[in-house]
Amino acid sequence: MLLELGLENFILFERVSLCLSSGLTVLTGETGAGKSLLVQAMKLILGARADLQQIRTGTKQALVQAVFEAPPDVRGQLEDMGISSDDELVIRRTVPQTGKGRIYVNGAIVSLQNLRQIVSGLASLAGQHEYQELLRRERHGPWLDRFSGLGHEVDRIASLYQDVKGLQTNLQMAVATKKEAAEEVDRFRQEAEEIDKIAPKPGEEERLEQELKVLKAAEALRNLGDNCYRTLYADKGSIQEKLAICKQDLKRMADLDPTLGKTVNELESVVYQAEEVAWTIRDYIHGLPTDLSQLERIEERIYGLRGLKKHFGPTIEDVLAYRNDIEIKLATFYEKGDRIEDLKTKREEKEKGLVNAALNLSKKRRQGAKKLSKAIKAELSDLKLAKTDFMVDVQATERPIASDVGPRGLDKVQFLFSPNVGQPLRPLASIASGGELSRVMLALRAALAMQAGIETIVFDEIDAGLGGEVAEKVGFKLKALSSFGQVVTITHFPQIAAKGDHHIALEKVVKADKTAIVIREVEGNQRLEELTRMLGGDRETARAYAGKLLAGSKVQGSGVQGSPKI
Repeated sequence: MLLELGLENFILFERVSLCLSSGLTVLTGETGAGKSLLVQAMKLILGARADLQQIRTGTKQALVQAVFEAPPDVRGQLEDMGISSDDELVIRRTVPQTGKGRIYVNGAIVSLQNLRQIVSGLASLAGQHEYQELLRRERHGPWLDRFSGLGHEVDRIASLYQDVKGLQTNLQMAVATKKEAAEEVDRFRQEAEEIDKIAPKPGEEERLEQELKVLKAAEALRNLGDNCYRTLYADKGSIQEKLAICKQDLKRMADLDPTLGKTVNELESVVYQAEEVAWTIRDYIHGLPTDLSQLERIEERIYGLRGLKKHFGPTIEDVLAYRNDIEIKLATFYEKGDRIEDLKTKREEKEKGLVNAALNLSKKRRQGAKKLSKAIKAELSDLKLAKTDFMVDVQATERPIASDVGPRGLDKVQFLFSPNVGQPLRPLASIASGGELSRVMLALRAALAMQAGIETIVFDEIDAGLGGEVAEKVGFKLKALSSFGQVVTITHFPQIAAKGDHHIALEKVVKADKTAIVIREVEGNQRLEELTRMLGGDRETARAYAGKLLAGSKVQGSGVQGSPKI
C-alpha cells in the first residue's frame, strides 16, 4: 500500500505531502488544478523516465518521494540487491537541471531498471494509456494468464523456448562452421596425402644428400681406395710387407736387448692396425654402388623432400609436425559432426517438451478463458452494460510443432466484444467506445482482484465518456474493488467522488506572483461543499443532491462479483 507521496518543486507543486490510507481515495479539483501532475509524479515512482520540464520554474531540482508498505517478497528482493529493508519502502527520485538524476531506494542508489523491478508488484496506473492497451491483442494473453494463475507455466514455456532457441542457434553455428570447414578439410586431406605419399623421416634428407655425394664420387672413391689398399697390403713391396720385415728385425734386436720388447709389441700393433685399415678399405670398395640408376632415385627423393619443406617446412621435422596437426584438425572436424548429432538430439528432446508444455498451457488457458469471460460479463452487467457480450477467445494450432510455439506458448488470445444484442462478437479494438473501454478495464481489474487481490491502483480518468448514472455504478465498483486493496482515483464525477473513503481536493493558487498547487483533505461539510462545486448549476439544488450522494454512498450498491456488497 502507498502510504505517502511527497513532491518538492515538481512542476507547479512547491512542497506538498499527500498521506494515503487503505480503501478508496478520490482526488478532485477543477480542470487544470493539477490532478494529472500527480499522475506524472506516480509514473516517476513507478519507473518512468524523468523530464527537465518537471522542474518547477526558478528552482534547481525537483524531488518526488513515496513511502510504501514493504511486503515480504519486496523485502527479500531488496536483501538480494544488498539494500536494507524493514516494514517500509522509501523511494526517492531527484530531477536536477543537469539532467543527472538519482534514484534512491531506502537510501541506496539504484538503476531505473532495478526500480521498475522493485515496484512492479506494488502499484500500477490505470489511465488512458492502459485503456488503450485493451486494444492491443498482444496484451490480452498476459491478463488471461494473470487471472488464471498461470505465471509459473508461462515462465516454464519461456525457459523451454529459450533453451530450444539456444540449441537451434548452436546447431546452426555448428553446421555453418562444419560447412565452412569442409573446404579446409578437403585441403587438409590433400596435404596429408601429399605428405604421406613421400612419408619423410627425421634426418632423412641429410642422409640422402650424403649418399648422393658418395654415389656421384663412387669412381673416384674406388680408385683412391684401391690405390690405398694396394699400397697398404696388396702390391709387392707394400707397407704390410715392409712392416713385417721391420718386425722380424726388431725381434732380433730384442733378443739381444730385452729392453726393446715393448717396442716390438707396439710395432706388432701397428702391423695389425695397418691390416685392419687395408681390409676396411677393401670392404668399402666392394660396397661402393655400381648401379648408377640409384642416382636418379635419390635425387628425386631429395627433390620431393625439399618440395615438402617449401610448402610445410622449413624443416622435415616441421613437415612432420604439420602432418600431426592435420590429424588433430581432422579429428576435431569429425568431433564437430558428432556434436551436431548430439545437438540435434537435445533440440528434439527440448522441442518435444516445449510442445507438450504449450499444449498443457493451452488447455488451462481455455479453461481460464471461460471463467474470465463469465466474470467480466458479470462485472459489465453491474456497470450498465448488461446487454453487451464479452468473450476471451483462445486460438491455437490443433497439431502443433515446435516452430508454432512462441515464448508465451501456442495461443493467440483476443478479447471479443458485442455492445448490442444481436450483433456478433468482434475484436474489442474495432467496436468499443471510450466509455465502454474504461468500463471493460474496470471489469477486468475487478475480475483479477477476485483471483489474487490487487496492489495499489491509481485510476486516471476512469470516468471518461460516462454519464451520471453509469458514473455512480462505476463509483460503487471502485468502492467494492478497494476491499481487495488500495484504490486511488482521479474523477470529475461527484457520483464517484461521493463513494470515496477518503477525499482529497487539489486547488491552483497564486503565491508571490507564482502559481502553485495546494492539496487538502476534505471531510464533513467541506466534502459536501466540494461535491456541490463539482455538480455546478443552482447551488441549493446541487447542495441537496450532493447530500443525497453522500448518504447514498453508505447504502449497499453493486459490488465486485464475489466480494462483500457495498
